Amino acid sequence: MYLTASGNLVVSSILAGLLLAANCATAQKQSAATFTPPVPRPADATLDAYHAGPWERQIGYSQAIRSGNMLYVSGTVGANGQGQPADLDSQMKNAYGAIQKTLAHYHTDLSHVVMERIYTTDIEALIRSQGTRKQLYGNSAPAATWVEVRRLYGSADKIEIEVQVALD
Repeated sequence: MYLTASGNLVVSSILAGLLLAANCATAQKQSAATFTPPVPRPADATLDAYHAGPWERQIGYSQAIRSGNMLYVSGTVGANGQGQPADLDSQMKNAYGAIQKTLAHYHTDLSHVVMERIYTTDIEALIRSQGTRKQLYGNSAPAATWVEVRRLYGSADKIEIEVQVALD
């Protein structure tokens, strides 16, 4: 470290590295000191998992999880293993059909959906398919987020729908 003729302090790269390492170590200690572990679930809290097929266990997820009066339905696609149907609107109908089957397992329907998330590879096609979506929801309109993504799990999937449901 030295002072230039103009009065600027110059720090050598070795000293700068040491200062940076010391600052990082201090930040890590502070971070560790403020870490809050997850709150354990009460012993009487239960999760009810629903599986729509064996592929879920192979991949490592559940079609739905019920916790208390909330139901969380995983992202559901509408194309089969061969990528059919190929159009987004038909895939949307199939995905909602699968979601309705899951909801029926819990004795509820789309009118109890409070949050919907749609991921699509073609937002313009999704916008054109809003009539189909509105027809399925009828007079109910959940909070919603629609996002265009580069790709979904299956290369032929054009839409994936996930919902949260308030149960009675």
